[in-house]
Amino acid sequence: MKYSKIDILEQYEKSGNIMYMATLSGDYKTNNVEGKKLTKLFKYLEADKKFAWDCIKDMLKSENVVIQTEAASYCLALGVNVNDAEKKLMDISSKEENGIFGFNAKMILDVWRKQGYLEIY
Repeated sequence: MKYSKIDILEQYEKSGNIMYMATLSGDYKTNNVEGKKLTKLFKYLEADKKFAWDCIKDMLKSENVVIQTEAASYCLALGVNVNDAEKKLMDISSKEENGIFGFNAKMILDVWRKQGYLEIY
């Protein structure tokens, strides 16, 4: 199946919103279902880094912290825009209002720095 940039961005916004609410309510099953959808899309993006970056740069501008975190993680995994991705994750993790989402961003950075790479499963 071939996805357009609009298809990708719409799915990320939809799944990101669901994941945000599921995380806050402790609904890990719903969060996992949506996370699997996004991982599948990442695997699609992984095949074309130019197209991936075209999508990711818009995802980084999302107002949803889940989508911003996913996008920054993808940058690290793909080796594109790494410095800005690290800054984005540091920014997310430093804001107290991000709560669990900030903790998630911090853990991603910790893994990245420890391993020197990041895998998206």
